[in-house]
Amino acid sequence: MPEPGLQSAPEVSPTRTADVFRAAVELMVEKGYGGTSIGDIAQAVGMTKAGLYHHISSKQDMLYQILNHAMDELDRVVSMPVRLIEDPEERLRELIRLHIQGSIEHGLAFTALMSEINHLAAKQQKQLRGRIEQYHALIRETLRELADSGRLRSLDIDIATMHIMKTITGIARWKYQDFTSDAEHLIQETIAYTMAALLKP
Repeated sequence: MPEPGLQSAPEVSPTRTADVFRAAVELMVEKGYGGTSIGDIAQAVGMTKAGLYHHISSKQDMLYQILNHAMDELDRVVSMPVRLIEDPEERLRELIRLHIQGSIEHGLAFTALMSEINHLAAKQQKQLRGRIEQYHALIRETLRELADSGRLRSLDIDIATMHIMKTITGIARWKYQDFTSDAEHLIQETIAYTMAALLKP
C-alpha cells in the first residue's frame, strides 16, 4: 500500500497503450508526424491530453517506440522466415508477400513512418537506422545473388533496393483505395510488377 499522503501512479493498460499507438500510426501515415498533434491523437482514442500522457512521455518518444515496434514485427514476420529460403528469386518474392501481408495483418503500416525518423533524437536515429540497414542488407544480398546467377537485369543494386522498399512500404498509405480490398490480388500484382522490373526476360 502507498504511504499516507501519497497517491499510487495510475495503472496503464497495455491494450489501451496499443490503441493509442495504432491511432497515432493511422494519423501520422495520413498527415505526417509534423501534421499530427497530441490533441489529434487524444481525440482519436477518446482521451484528454492529460490522459494520453499516462501512456506516452512525449510525441517524439512515442514515434521512437512505434518505429522500434515496427522493426520488431518486421524481423518476426518477414526477415526471419525469408532468411530460411535458399533460392534468391523465391526469397525476394516471399519478402514482398510477407511485407504486404504484414502491413494488412500485423500492423506493419508502422514501417511507412520510417520516413519520419529525422524527428527523433540523434541516438534514437542511429539505433533505428542500424536496424533498417539490416533489412536493406537482406534485400541487397538477395539481389546480388540474383545478379551472380545471371537472372538480374543490369541494375544498380543500391538503387533497386530503395525502389523495392518504397514500393512495399508505400502500400500502407493506400488504405483508402478501393483496389486494396483484395489483398491477394494486390500482393500478386506487386510481386509481378517488381520482379518484371528486376529480372531478365
